[in-house]
Amino acid sequence: MRKILSIWIVSLLFLTSCESYLDSETYNKIDSGLAFKTVDDIKAARNGLYNQLGSYRFCGKNTIAVGDFAADIAVADGSSGHYVAINNYNFVEETGELKEMWEYGYKMINTITKMIPAIDVLLNDNNTTDEEKKELKLYKAEAHGLQALTYFYLVNIYGLPYGSDSNPHGGVVLMEDKAILPGEDVSRSSVNETYTAIRSNIESSLALFSDLAGANEQNGYYLNEAGVNALKARVMLYTGDYTKAVEAARIALTLKGEKEMDEKAYLAIWESLALSDEEIFSIVKSEDDNLSSNSLNTLYGAYGGYLYSAFIDDFALTDYRLKLINTNNFHPSKFDGIESSAATSNIPIFRVSEMKLIIAESSAKLNQIDEAKEALFFTAKRNTAIISINDLPGDKESLLEFIAKERKRELFQEGHRWYDTRRTGELISVSNGKYTNFDVRKFVYPIPADEINSGYKCEQNDDWHENLPDS
Repeated sequence: MRKILSIWIVSLLFLTSCESYLDSETYNKIDSGLAFKTVDDIKAARNGLYNQLGSYRFCGKNTIAVGDFAADIAVADGSSGHYVAINNYNFVEETGELKEMWEYGYKMINTITKMIPAIDVLLNDNNTTDEEKKELKLYKAEAHGLQALTYFYLVNIYGLPYGSDSNPHGGVVLMEDKAILPGEDVSRSSVNETYTAIRSNIESSLALFSDLAGANEQNGYYLNEAGVNALKARVMLYTGDYTKAVEAARIALTLKGEKEMDEKAYLAIWESLALSDEEIFSIVKSEDDNLSSNSLNTLYGAYGGYLYSAFIDDFALTDYRLKLINTNNFHPSKFDGIESSAATSNIPIFRVSEMKLIIAESSAKLNQIDEAKEALFFTAKRNTAIISINDLPGDKESLLEFIAKERKRELFQEGHRWYDTRRTGELISVSNGKYTNFDVRKFVYPIPADEINSGYKCEQNDDWHENLPDS
């Protein structure tokens, strides 16, 4: 598994070439022979993880773009070819985006797997001060959270949905205790085993945050306690543990300090790099952090991507979220950048509105209709014709159908739709209607060819091509 195994050799060199993110420059100055030896080394490595997460090869574009371009939200008709293969389902095992997501996900996993034991060594060192121990616990909590988030994206791209996998090797390669060594054979876990690792990392993270007793800031620049609870809520939704999904979402909202936003404030979210009241955790960019041709904006602009015209029909004319869409050319503007840089935008990973929708869907699944409608009203009233919860559906099935469409209306361009239809089993039309009644739940992307051909015995999703959409 050379693509993973060689990472320990190049991980530090890689960080010097990534786009800047937060305080990553500090990490670049570390002597590679001293990595993970001091608190400052750990801090720099932690900032390097956010750099990797924000790379366009991972959550800075790819994992987000898959969620829309592989579903019934976005079209890629650009002559440049960007995301056309993903959109049209004519990709191969060598397709670049599939290779990049796998490689960069494992760059993160490898770093985290070596970072956590190094933190433990420093925590047990008598020379480490109490203040330094608090700092180290914070970094360890974030590392466990980032590991859970990375595994979550990887298993949802390269593994079947939770509960539908009978293949013992249908998940991803886990590195829980130690990094994989050169020459070591590997094997993919099952999907259920991967989710067990995800949940374990979440609980380890939350236990550390609890030990910190409020010493951690709830800002959205880092995966803080609110963000990890938001991740837990999403994971519990995906695994059908609806009671825990509601509980975690409410904790995330309490820690964030949820606030109502009027139309002006809501629309302004997408025009600024300042974190808004909506954002629990975002990939945050600085003014000079311009991804240029690798930005989501370029994908929806110069590279020819746009929204399905049929998707617009899901909105009422009284819905002010339509102001984020040019209905003449179907261009979405969430990632149109700032005045000084059209290719520079924050990318929300967890938002207050998503937590409300998780509470709504989970409550409806639990037959708690009033609770579901109350949570749903938070976003539904962005259609100004909806003025009370009495304007929302009153029976379970109609309510769940409304919630599914509301997730589309609220979270479009943010990369949720493809993952949603895989977990719910909803049949969709993709490639701008070229393929209809596509059961995404049965589909899984192939493991990149470079990984399979490296000779380290990573198992392929052998039948992945058999579940491509039929025209």
